[in-house]
Amino acid sequence: MIRHFAAACVVLATAGGLSAGLLSTPEGYSPAKAWPVVVSTQDNPDPELMKKTPYFFVHAGGKGVQASKKIRAELLGLARRCHIDPMRIYGTGFSRGGQEILLQAWQHPDWFAAIAPVCSDLREKPDRNNRHLNVRYLANVPTLMLHGEGDSFRRTGQIEFDLAKKAGCPVWWKTYAGGHSPAMPFKKDVKLLTGFFDKHRLNPYPRKVVHLVESKLHSRAFWVDAVLVKDAAGPKAVFQVEVKDANRIEVKANEHVAALELHLSAKLVDMSKPVTVSAGDKKLYTGPAKAKLTVKLRPGQPYERVPQKPLWREILEIRAKAKAAAPIPGAPAK
Repeated sequence: MIRHFAAACVVLATAGGLSAGLLSTPEGYSPAKAWPVVVSTQDNPDPELMKKTPYFFVHAGGKGVQASKKIRAELLGLARRCHIDPMRIYGTGFSRGGQEILLQAWQHPDWFAAIAPVCSDLREKPDRNNRHLNVRYLANVPTLMLHGEGDSFRRTGQIEFDLAKKAGCPVWWKTYAGGHSPAMPFKKDVKLLTGFFDKHRLNPYPRKVVHLVESKLHSRAFWVDAVLVKDAAGPKAVFQVEVKDANRIEVKANEHVAALELHLSAKLVDMSKPVTVSAGDKKLYTGPAKAKLTVKLRPGQPYERVPQKPLWREILEIRAKAKAAAPIPGAPAK
């Protein structure tokens, strides 16, 4: 049965993909180990170049919620047929696609181990949204901002880089010969992308989480989920949660956040000892460490919420079911 599982992945990929999104499978793919994945949101690295790397390569275009649904669906579909590593999922995209991968990363920071937007056109906008400022919330997503030396968006890209850098985000800046074109990192040599991605792996339990909640659809980041004061479009809710020494957790949240759900783990705190959660000088909770701990910050208006499960956990659960059905000889235990 496991031979069928492996063959199905390679044959379907060669024949056009598990869906329209899968563009290439690593030439050396074997289900005996987990393999990384690169997701592109607009224009694409050359599939022939990508198949010579260890990375699966998936295209998932669209905007906003549409792109989020496509990315999640493509990755879960791939996980049902191939052995992919949820701790090594990466994102890229050219021009508006570079803008989209930035947006996806600050809305879903626990989806990507790292991203590399190419010639992003996330420009300064004089309206009230000023969305380019949101790059300040890439605190948990290593980001390589790539621009052609003659790119028409290089100036605004540099502004975004400076904003993110000043906010303490893990960002890097690199230019390549050319203009507003993905030729070098996508068509001529993909090593600018894969060399950066090779250096990064997702930590699903970072001790410090910073997150911008643009809607209830994107309320969770890693092990923290926000309950908003009300269900309103684009509330610009922001929270920061940090684990300190001695089982202490410090939270900061603006006026749009009513409560925070903390999904604790032994990777964060000593679950056998009491935990203290505080906001400034105010203690919000002192008591037993719980797998799910809710701390209230201010009154909120009730609204329907859909519990959110991390993408990496869904992929691991899919993999666990596959192993239970047909264990892979010699595969490492999760």
